[in-house]
Amino acid sequence: MHEQARAPTAEAPWPNQTYAWYVVIILFFAAVVSFLDRQIIALLVSDIKADLGLSDFEIGLLQGPPFGIFYALMSVPIALLADTRSRRNIIVAGVTFWSMATAACGLAGNFWHLFLARIGVGVGEATLGPSAYSIISDYFPKNKLSMAMAVFTMGNLMGVGIAMVLGGALIAVLREMGTITLGPLGEMAPWHLAFFAAAVPGLLLALLMLTVREPLRRGRTAAAATGSKQQLAEFVQFVKDHRGTFFTLFASYSLLVLVAYGNFAWMVAFFSRSFGWDAPKSGYVYGLVVLTFGTSGAFFGGWFASWLDRRGYRDGPFRATLICTIPAAPIAALMFLWAPDGWWAAGFLAAWQFLGGVPSGLSGAAMMSITPNQMRAKISSFYLFVSNIVGITLGATTVGFLTTHVFGDDNQLNLSLAVVNCVFPPVVVVLMFLGMKKYRKSLEETEAAGA
Repeated sequence: MHEQARAPTAEAPWPNQTYAWYVVIILFFAAVVSFLDRQIIALLVSDIKADLGLSDFEIGLLQGPPFGIFYALMSVPIALLADTRSRRNIIVAGVTFWSMATAACGLAGNFWHLFLARIGVGVGEATLGPSAYSIISDYFPKNKLSMAMAVFTMGNLMGVGIAMVLGGALIAVLREMGTITLGPLGEMAPWHLAFFAAAVPGLLLALLMLTVREPLRRGRTAAAATGSKQQLAEFVQFVKDHRGTFFTLFASYSLLVLVAYGNFAWMVAFFSRSFGWDAPKSGYVYGLVVLTFGTSGAFFGGWFASWLDRRGYRDGPFRATLICTIPAAPIAALMFLWAPDGWWAAGFLAAWQFLGGVPSGLSGAAMMSITPNQMRAKISSFYLFVSNIVGITLGATTVGFLTTHVFGDDNQLNLSLAVVNCVFPPVVVVLMFLGMKKYRKSLEETEAAGA
């Protein structure tokens, strides 16, 4: 059913902020579940490689392209729906679908079965980002939006951490159980069962999501009441008018996503190959680092951007990302090339993860701040399309490609990770430094237009 065409006036009061934070917490848990389902495969690299006879490059392909490409492709039509239909209902349908696709991963018997199931996970998860960004922007005024977005995207890091910590413990138990028979499904290896277990929370979350109320849309320009073709034309013109700003935002945050996903996919294997830690221990340590330092970094990013805003820097989300990206490459070099043992590497990882968590909630805030309401889901999907093609699709795959085809040795995984972590963050720093004036200009123009 279409939403009512009537939009609230600029003077309409904001929703009750206690309930608004309730909505953010529910969406936070949705983000947790989404990352749990997409990242559980990172803990199962050695099991899947051994069972299906795959190379690092093939494992990288499974973690990246089938999820990332279809996640990106589906985010576009989903965003068009999210700008006019119930965003809550779109998320409910998506959570249900990706949870079922995660369970389907547990039925895979070869590379292509798993490839197709990962496509399903990507299609379902494409519903969350554009819809959630749009919903949150209608619950919070701009001066509180950075913190709300940061809390929502903390769920991404929490999902990775939970996948590593609980997934590692679960895999240890499943390995002790060995292969079991599940009725008509036949014999199931431990990694099959891990996917089944990861699918359950999403089905429960879909029910909880039904308690979220669809908010009234704010900041809609006069063109919001026009036909879809005219709205699309307006959107294209808006992006064209601010192309320098959006190029900076999309390129910078997408490269940071590439680095993050390369690490998410291979960090457990890095600790195992470089320091001899088994998968449960590697996952437990990595998960705790992400849960503590990654999430606190995301929270700090929201606070830092708001602090900068209070100090008169209206480009707070943009500026905070730039500042916190500067130390990333030196810390990564110490972690991957110098650390004498796993615990030293974990210490450097904690520092890197804290700083790496900062941009996770700020990309959405930076883009929502310069975008009129009726375009927010579209611009989110446009960004997610680019960031997933560049980041998710290429992050894990680039590391696997370097290991298999450049260094030619699985034990040189640390060099592949060092290349990715030491090349791309400095590029981001340069791009954002050069694009800061463009971003501030776009922000001024959007605020002047009353969006």
